Amino acid sequence: MTNEQTPQPFGARNYANPNPIPDDPGTDPMAHTKEAAAKLKETASTAREDVKNLASAATDEGTSYAGAVASDASSAFKEAVESNKAAGADAIANLARSAKDAADGIESTSPTIAKVVRNAADGVEKISTDIRDRNVGELFETVTDFAKRQPAAFFGCGILAGIVLSRVMRGSDRSA
Repeated sequence: MTNEQTPQPFGARNYANPNPIPDDPGTDPMAHTKEAAAKLKETASTAREDVKNLASAATDEGTSYAGAVASDASSAFKEAVESNKAAGADAIANLARSAKDAADGIESTSPTIAKVVRNAADGVEKISTDIRDRNVGELFETVTDFAKRQPAAFFGCGILAGIVLSRVMRGSDRSA
């Protein structure tokens, strides 16, 4: 037989060179495995950093988006409240005008009652102006302070407002 290497059948061992790494028979048989493990560890570390950076970027973008959505929602809510506040102030002013018209109608027959109704209408008109001139936060503070100082009157006003609102709604249902 010559010095040429003869092909080995599958699964046969080469007893002349038991080192499975044919490149360098003098090296540690585990060196290639250790090198592969080191590369795998480095790749995993890089992948972990990439995932961490992507998660951080996604969190930042999500936070930014949520902030923008909240800001838009807040602006829309403020606009809706302001427009409803103006409509409410107009309705209260119309109520005051109607009370004054009623006072004018009963002036000749009951001047004392007409004066009381006119004074009440002036107070209601002042409330309408206050509602129109103040922002929602100031109105909320005013109502809260009133409720703390006069809980019974606040409760009574709530009941009265509910009755008036139900009458208005009932009247609009009949006219439709």
